[in-house]
Amino acid sequence: MNEGHTTPAGQSVFYDLFPAAQAANLLIRAQLLDELIKVLQSRFSTQTEAAAALDVTQARISDLYRGKIQRFTVDMLINLLARVGRSVEVSMKAAA
Repeated sequence: MNEGHTTPAGQSVFYDLFPAAQAANLLIRAQLLDELIKVLQSRFSTQTEAAAALDVTQARISDLYRGKIQRFTVDMLINLLARVGRSVEVSMKAAA
């Protein structure tokens, strides 16, 4: 049986699949997307309500909920989080 590759604990699979710069961007977007989804699902019972609060279409909320990460930039996700009262902090560290 071939066991294949296992991503080390605490490391994102994005780094296994993409070049480092692209993986870092995807990881940040995934974290922002996840937080936004949690906030929206806790505050709104429908995608239509969430869309109205964010001033976007219901289709955009559907894209969020379906994890269509490629349709959202870091800037867009930060702006949407701000619209629901969330701020984003950035911290940096030396690359491993």
